[in-house]
Amino acid sequence: MDENCWDDVAIRNIIAMVLYALHLRDDQPVASISWNAVLWQLLDDQRVNALVTGVLPGVGHDLARTAAPGDPVAETWRWLTRTWDPHAPTRGSLSVLPARPHGVESGWVPDAPEVRWGGMSRGIGSGLPDPALEVCTHWAAGVIQTTIITEHGGHQTFDRVEVTAGAFAGRRGYVRDSGWLFNDESETVEGPAGYVVDLDDVEGTEDIDADELQACADLRWPRRPEGTVKDGPPPGLNAPLPPRTTCAEDLAEILDRASNPEIVPDELRRTIDAAKEHFHLELDWQASPSPHRVTWRVIQNWYQLGMHYADGQRADLFEVVVTRRLNDPEPVHHLALSEEDVAAIIARCTALN
Repeated sequence: MDENCWDDVAIRNIIAMVLYALHLRDDQPVASISWNAVLWQLLDDQRVNALVTGVLPGVGHDLARTAAPGDPVAETWRWLTRTWDPHAPTRGSLSVLPARPHGVESGWVPDAPEVRWGGMSRGIGSGLPDPALEVCTHWAAGVIQTTIITEHGGHQTFDRVEVTAGAFAGRRGYVRDSGWLFNDESETVEGPAGYVVDLDDVEGTEDIDADELQACADLRWPRRPEGTVKDGPPPGLNAPLPPRTTCAEDLAEILDRASNPEIVPDELRRTIDAAKEHFHLELDWQASPSPHRVTWRVIQNWYQLGMHYADGQRADLFEVVVTRRLNDPEPVHHLALSEEDVAAIIARCTALN
């Protein structure tokens, strides 16, 4: 556990909040709570959010962002649910604040910008502005899965195993993932019930029941058997890239997913359809915390009208992609004809959501 690592702090805090909330809800000591019950809560960030916000306010923890500081539990939750600026300066890049001018008695000095990730190192999703709860719940679940597997003598990811029964009996391979049974009635998890195994001489992966696997004697990482389908590079590794879409096809895809395609005038559509090349630039990726929780990503779709980039002739179409959470299955795409329109869309989305 590294207190200066954003990843470690996020994973630890998510698990701690789940344990504390279950302790309060079920009136049992933390040490008595099974990891299987914790793993059930870690299915996704929405389940964790429902547990914590459903239990903690009822016992005196004010989780609102506007609440007075001082409650370490509430402060931990606010840290987990806050958003981040992925473009903020790192601690090492901050310039030294200018000294107070000679003869000036005012104590004012310029505000120092917030340090990226709160001054911590970060490796998980380091370009995302979304809250740690949304980014790291899956990672927290992985930690608990590893703990359960270790306690019960199961197989960890990349362990070498041999199939003992079934259609693939006698074959060997590597564990790539584990499978669990989620019992919603008892709010617990059983398993691992099976494993995803990358067998040496079978293309792809196979789902194998846990009772049909055993650890291999060859614990080293051997070369795959010569002449098998996995001896060489994966199929398709050297396959040619798919043909690049035309500007007209690219515009059609953008209009099809947009919530407001009608704002693009016919003249601009004809201009883009006749363009020579298209490019997509990410201009911004930011997020706002609760109670107006949204993430917005700004993309500039620009189309080269002449034969050469140096000609400077181009047409622009901006796209604002708005999600309510990191894993939102239904992002909303808003189109804008200018950067001023982009700012108005962002202001409207952060105020209404």
